[in-house]
Amino acid sequence: MKVKNSLHNAGTMNATNVHVGDRTTIRITKGSRRTAHYPAGCIGSDLPKRNYVKYLVERYHRYREADASFGRTGRLHYATLFKNIEAKFKAPTYFVPASRFEELVDYLHSRIDTTILGRRNHARGIRNFESFDEYKMQHLAPPAS
Repeated sequence: MKVKNSLHNAGTMNATNVHVGDRTTIRITKGSRRTAHYPAGCIGSDLPKRNYVKYLVERYHRYREADASFGRTGRLHYATLFKNIEAKFKAPTYFVPASRFEELVDYLHSRIDTTILGRRNHARGIRNFESFDEYKMQHLAPPAS
C-alpha cells in the first residue's frame, strides 16, 4: 500500500537537512536578527544624536584601553558603561528619551574626562572629544558637489 504525500530520499542532502533512514527531516534555521526600530522620542530614533552618543562611547572605550599603558591593571569590560547608563537613566543607552540627551552627553563627557588619558589631555590643554555641534558639522554635513 502506498502512502500519499510521502517523501523518500533518493540522494544526498545539503547541510541544513538531516537524513534518517527513509525519512527526511528538514531543519529550518531562523535568519539573522533584524535591527531594532527605536520608538519616536528616544535618542536611537534621532540619527545625529544616536551617532554622537556612539562616538562618545567608542571614544571612552579607546581612552580606557589606553589607560592600560599608564599602569591601570583592572580589566576593561565594554558592557559596564552601557549598564551604568541603564542604571542611571533607567533605560538602555539608545532608548533614553531625547529630552535627556544633554544629560547623557554630560555623563559621557565626565566619564571620558575621568580616564587617565582624559586627565592627562586636560592638563595639557588637549580636547578629549568634539562638541555635538562640531560633530554634526564634520560628520553629518552633506558632501560638497
